[in-house]
Formats: sequence, C-alpha cells, structure tokens
Amino acid sequence: MNTQLDPSLISVVLAACNGARYLAVQLDSVFAQTYPNIEVIAVDDASTDDSYRILQQYAQRHPNMRVYRNEENLGYIKNFERACSLAQGSFIALCDQDDYWVPQKLERLAANIGKHPMIYCDSAICNEDLQPTGVRASDRAEMIDITNCLQQAVVCRVYGHASLFVRQLLQQAAPFPPALPHDWWLCFVAANHGGIAYLPEVLVHYRQHDNNAVGAIGERSRHSGHRTALHRKWSEVKAIRCRMNLFYKTCPDTLVQEKGVLKNLAESYGSFSLWHNLKRVQVFMNNQSQLLAVKKGNGLRKYIFCLKMFYRIR
Repeated sequence: MNTQLDPSLISVVLAACNGARYLAVQLDSVFAQTYPNIEVIAVDDASTDDSYRILQQYAQRHPNMRVYRNEENLGYIKNFERACSLAQGSFIALCDQDDYWVPQKLERLAANIGKHPMIYCDSAICNEDLQPTGVRASDRAEMIDITNCLQQAVVCRVYGHASLFVRQLLQQAAPFPPALPHDWWLCFVAANHGGIAYLPEVLVHYRQHDNNAVGAIGERSRHSGHRTALHRKWSEVKAIRCRMNLFYKTCPDTLVQEKGVLKNLAESYGSFSLWHNLKRVQVFMNNQSQLLAVKKGNGLRKYIFCLKMFYRIR
C-alpha cells in the first residue's frame, strides 16, 4: 500500500452522465454518511443536461468533493475508470448517480471488509420514484461470500453501487476492458486475489428506470429496445465470447483447476457446432456448483439451465 495514502480515507467515486434528475438525492445520501472520512470524486461524462452544474454546486458546499468533466463522452466504463484513477483513498466505493445510500452504508462495509479486497451488501430494488418494490437483490440471486473466480464467470450479482474495495485492486484491474461492465470485471479480479465478503444488510436503495446502465436482475438494461432483436442477440454473443476469453487469459496460472474450466468454456463458446455444444453442456454439468453458485433456484432448475447451454451461451 502507498504509505502516503490516508489508511482510513474512503473515496466515493461517482460517474455522472445526464443524471440531473436524480443526482441531488444520491449526493445528499453520500454526504449524510456516518463514516467520518470520505472524499467524493465526481466525473461528468459530457452531459447535455444540468448534471455538471449540479456537481459544481455541491463541490462549492463540500470541500471534500472534486469535480471533473470529460470533453467528450467516454461511456460509463471508461468514465468510472477515470474517476477511480483520481481517487486518493485507501478504499474506493463506486457510486451511481441515481440511487440512495443508507447513512450507515460506508461505515458498515468498512467495519466488515476485513482482509478481503472487496465487500458488498444487499440492495432494496426501487421504482423510478425510489419507492421500494418489496424486493431485495438477495431475493433474486444467491448473495454469498465469493471464494472462487468461477462463481463470477457466468453470473455476477455483486453490483458496483453496493461494494467497497481496496485501492490495490485497481492496480490489478486497470485498464478496464470494454467487454463487460466495470463492476463485473472488478469482482472477477477480486475473486482471483482474496475473494469477496458479503454483508447481508440492505444499505442501498437501487432505483430502476429506463436509463439504467445495467438494470437489476430481471429488469431491462439501458436502451435495450433500441436495436433489433437479431442485432442485439449477436452483439451479446460477441461480448460473451470476449468476456470468457478475457477471464481465461487473466486467471492466474496458479489457479490450475479454475483456469482449466475457463479454458474449456472459452473453447466451447467459440461456435455453436455440435461438438462445442456438447462440450459446453458437459462443462456446466461438471462445474454447476461453482458456475451457478449465485443463481437462484433448486437443483432441477440449475440442471435445466445446464442443458440449455447446448444452444446458447451465457
């Protein structure tokens, strides 16, 4: 660890883009945190609404906030990467522009991270007006301690807005690849370097609306209806193949079993030939306890999911 860093400072890293409608609620909840030592790093991604102005207004009132603006739109992945690179804390908390943090969020995560490189909590899924739907993220996925990178290879339910991680993780994760969301990538890297702790407490109200970058489980992602179904399908297939190849290549050689499984998955994802389809089903069947560890459902549902891998990839 860099000895010049404040060992207790948490950097709240906010990536904003046309979020003027929701920013005030999110920022108010950040500055209401009970954890006493935070800085807020906000990077506006060339917004065309009042987001940048709102960020500047908050920075004028809070000396522990710094605001930056991209001259051109980088997209949410690279915007978060830039924001993280500007952080000075020993811990980093990713912050979306449209949620609400319970006041004790950072305090509880910091108190429970221990020696793990990352920790995450549960979230209450809310509607566009931030009213709870009565559903938690843990109702839709198995929220568990992550001890194996295979548990993050196919399904990731560790959301960035619910996480806290050590700064050293950036050294292993940068640059963020474009093939998958930044929080999924950070989780995979963390799983390879010490694992992820889970705190079973609802500390975030997770707002769902049409412009979410990534929706909650079972919700629609941003602009998903703007492309034809066929174009969307093949774009997703390409991205999934890139993700699995990336996971295989970056998995440490010391993790022999995990790297072997990822290699077989990456190879089977290469095409929908009969051989690859059969191989893919076999890999899922043999490793479903790890690959589907965070997926809700009984043994039968997971068995059926494995069979479906004959004609699809995930």
